[in-house]
Amino acid sequence: MPAAQGIGRYIEQIARNNYSSLVDTWHYGGRPEDARACAELAVRQHVWAQLLQRDRDHIPGLRAQPVHDPAGFWFVTVLEDRYPEIRAEIEAVLDTDIDPVQPTLEDGWLARRGSWRQAYLFREGNWQPDVCAHFPITRSILAEIPEVTTFSPGVILVSRLSPGTHIIPHCGSTNAVLRIHLAIKVPSRVSIRVADQVMTWEEGKCLIFDDSFEHEVHHDGTGDRVVLIMDMAHPDLDTAHRERLLARRPGPEERITAFMRERGIERIAVKDGRIVFTPDRAMRELVTNYMAAARVRAAEVTGDQVRWQRLEGGG
Repeated sequence: MPAAQGIGRYIEQIARNNYSSLVDTWHYGGRPEDARACAELAVRQHVWAQLLQRDRDHIPGLRAQPVHDPAGFWFVTVLEDRYPEIRAEIEAVLDTDIDPVQPTLEDGWLARRGSWRQAYLFREGNWQPDVCAHFPITRSILAEIPEVTTFSPGVILVSRLSPGTHIIPHCGSTNAVLRIHLAIKVPSRVSIRVADQVMTWEEGKCLIFDDSFEHEVHHDGTGDRVVLIMDMAHPDLDTAHRERLLARRPGPEERITAFMRERGIERIAVKDGRIVFTPDRAMRELVTNYMAAARVRAAEVTGDQVRWQRLEGGG
């Protein structure tokens, strides 16, 4: 029986991963109706219990609440009281030669239009010295809040959105983490939707939500929106679950390994400033067959445009 249950959990995990990727693809393609239909099918098949909470790594029994009251967390008072210092330090760095807030690489695909820039102060259980060097006051304040460092499997980062940016609907990977936003600079006509609640940030105030629920951001105003983002463990998480989450925080090597395995890459190397990927055997065979069938010898994708180098006689 335990083995059968293990197989069942494994299948459920695969289903969540595949459905998540498909829903994300429909949203990225600008087809929200198809994304919703796909999510509804997944709920009917018991992949998820709720249409708008679609985490890949789900821990049963945690309160499923899209937005949480900041008043219920002691450290919110600290963050809001120290907001003037945090804002002054961040503003002093933005748009300078040493500005570490740069276009996001990992989540950049979520910004279907506009510009989304980030700088990580804390990730994978460690402070990031190169970034923290620019924000010593902010780091010292956050170091006194164990919920967002010692007890959290998540990240701390400065997030900056330019006018015209739309972050498409998406869900965080787990329901075990809550996300905290301390609003640094907020122009008018910028909003965030979490599940079915549409909210705006208020400068100097915290917003706390469960990002395993579908959320998206619209910036239709002028001036950049800047927030300090922090993660914390879900308050309903028991000690054993929290310890397991903290123990399996992936390091850079693990992230690279997972990236390679998920994408069929055998080797990655940096050569003369360029990144060179070597596909594994299965990926080589797949690509070779596809390219032979299409009679092409090279392809280059830039945004929505594709350039083909065709074989002679390939049309």
